[in-house]
Amino acid sequence: MRKDRLAHYRKMLVDKHRQLVEEVGKSALYGKGQEDDSIKDLGDQATTAYTREFLFELGNGDRRLLKEVVTALQKLDEGAFGSCERCGEAIAEKRLEALPFARYCIECQRAIEEEERMATG
Repeated sequence: MRKDRLAHYRKMLVDKHRQLVEEVGKSALYGKGQEDDSIKDLGDQATTAYTREFLFELGNGDRRLLKEVVTALQKLDEGAFGSCERCGEAIAEKRLEALPFARYCIECQRAIEEEERMATG
């Protein structure tokens, strides 16, 4: 892959990394909010608990995505960026434009998703 394309993907990944770090930090701070539940009625307590759980789950998704972005940045540094982890073929540039942290080519991603559906279904 050309150096200018690699630099483009690096910028995309660094920007996504920055965004995710901010999001993970916000959800962690909200979840740690020290609120006095003793002065709220049960409805308010339930709403607060639901909101915290919802944001915690969002934070988990962001943390997983952050891990994938970090892995993609490491691959860039190692010279392995843009290769499918399953078959070793190049990942299409259109796919990398949409998901610069993609680990698999589209064919392997479909196969993996089908295998997961078969395992759970």
